[in-house]
Amino acid sequence: MAATATATASLALAAGACGGSAAPATTASAARPNIVFILTDDLSWNLVTDQIAPHITALERQGETFDHYFVTDSLCCPSRSSIFTGLLPHDTKVETNLSPDGGYGKFQQEGLAGRTFAVALQAAGYQTSMLGKYLNGYGDPTITPTTGPVPRGWSDWHVSNTTGYAELNFDQNDNGVVRHYAGQDNYGVDVLNADAQAFIRRSAGKPFALEVATYAPHQPYTPAPRNADDFPGLTEPRDPSFNTNNTDAPAWLGQRAPLAPSVLTNLDQAYRERAQA
Repeated sequence: MAATATATASLALAAGACGGSAAPATTASAARPNIVFILTDDLSWNLVTDQIAPHITALERQGETFDHYFVTDSLCCPSRSSIFTGLLPHDTKVETNLSPDGGYGKFQQEGLAGRTFAVALQAAGYQTSMLGKYLNGYGDPTITPTTGPVPRGWSDWHVSNTTGYAELNFDQNDNGVVRHYAGQDNYGVDVLNADAQAFIRRSAGKPFALEVATYAPHQPYTPAPRNADDFPGLTEPRDPSFNTNNTDAPAWLGQRAPLAPSVLTNLDQAYRERAQA
């Protein structure tokens, strides 16, 4: 259930079109800008480089980077619940990723699905779309019916369950109908990209807001087949503190045996796979 997942990086863009090859949509009035919100999962800052992710650094150069900011809770579902509602975790009561104290089950129990930004924006005349990862536990047949439900406020809904972490051969709820996406041609991020661009085209002439919440690059770090051989030889960054004793630190922190070669190999492989994803 990925109990340690965190939402560590996001981009919010006021735009009339999605990135890449999306066809431009008619720009809404200045009072009601179109909104594209991209939320990644476990994307660490050392992956946001021109070498690894030029598409992200290009967006960065076009906008603003906040280096003094606050996160309500760095754990996945408490953080997502705050993003959806604007409430702090002690107000949402979503404290963990799993029921009974967190996850989708707790989100529903607290009635938060009716208090999201999607509900407010839809009431203001927006078309709204949710794509990708919603909350841990959504789609779990012990918590919610297999075919839904689609929460209030969303005009368009393309959300996966825990199978989405695999990026390949996953299930996705497409507006109340669960479909299985099989084969190498249905890579998760690509499917979300296509759904997002289709929504933008359908919304031309109306104000719209969409959230694209990718599972990548969360473990198991599955890259698209076209990227599976990228960055040969790439290793985990090694700053001066990497794998060394720090005599100025407390013993419990600084005085440790060096990492074994096998551990270093695993760290490098995981970093390379995260970069590919």
